[in-house]
Amino acid sequence: MIFTSILFALLSIAFPREGVKFQHLDKIYVIGAVDRGVKEVYLNGKSVSVYRIGAWAGMVDVQPGLNEITVTSKLEKVSRSFYVANPPSTNGQKVVQKKYEKLPYASDEPQVVPTNKTPASITIYLDAGHGGHDSGAVSPHSYPEKQVNLFVAKEIKKSLDSLGYNVILTRTNDVFIALQDRPKMAHETKADAFISIHHNAPAHNHNAATTRYASVYAWNDIGKVLGEAIRTSFEEAVKDEISVRGVFSANFKVMRSPQVPSCLVEIDFVTHPAGEAASWNVDRRRKVGAAIARGIDNWCKGQ
Repeated sequence: MIFTSILFALLSIAFPREGVKFQHLDKIYVIGAVDRGVKEVYLNGKSVSVYRIGAWAGMVDVQPGLNEITVTSKLEKVSRSFYVANPPSTNGQKVVQKKYEKLPYASDEPQVVPTNKTPASITIYLDAGHGGHDSGAVSPHSYPEKQVNLFVAKEIKKSLDSLGYNVILTRTNDVFIALQDRPKMAHETKADAFISIHHNAPAHNHNAATTRYASVYAWNDIGKVLGEAIRTSFEEAVKDEISVRGVFSANFKVMRSPQVPSCLVEIDFVTHPAGEAASWNVDRRRKVGAAIARGIDNWCKGQ
């Protein structure tokens, strides 16, 4: 019995969870991990690569209704079931996307970039995405995104602290904070900038092996200028390991303030084995944190 338990622990599926339901997909991205020494994994009978950290990833075809994923190594087999919904009928009607409005408490008047202020008089809000019951994306070894978001936010804070800035974290431990409350903290303290830190995951029917990249998002012009300063410094630091695709328009709730310059940084894809290895590497987190801090500093100086 003990031997059987050890074998079972050698092979795991981090995504998708048992019984989870997906909408109208024909493929699913699947990730998991094996213990050291296991070099062959078969996903529904098809061989997938095992990375040096013991993580694996692959795609499986699915159909409406109940689906089962079977992951096999030479040592053990693990199965997991999930549901895929039938595509909805629109009856020929055009689907209209909801238009998001600004946060209700925010002014329409944008703040001035603090180029004439000393670092000690500049307040930067850093938001570590997710937290508490909201784990965010999950890596092949089941490490939660919320954890690495906080690690990086703290590294950025260390670098900005050393430059003399007043830096506030929306959370300093594993707690849940509602999305609308995060930018409100920055608004109420008249912060000069708000930066939300995240790590990415592809759509459920996309392979992270072919879509792994870093990116920055902003909602309005003042946010895009801040985002571009961060992107430039960030890209220089990671250009040899991952592409940084630019500053994109997005209407994420934490950025919808016309008043406080705000942006969101997606640092890597934790759902990809290589992205997982990079994201939980201490030296890499320090490098990324220092680079994002340099971008913020350059923005504050008008560079």
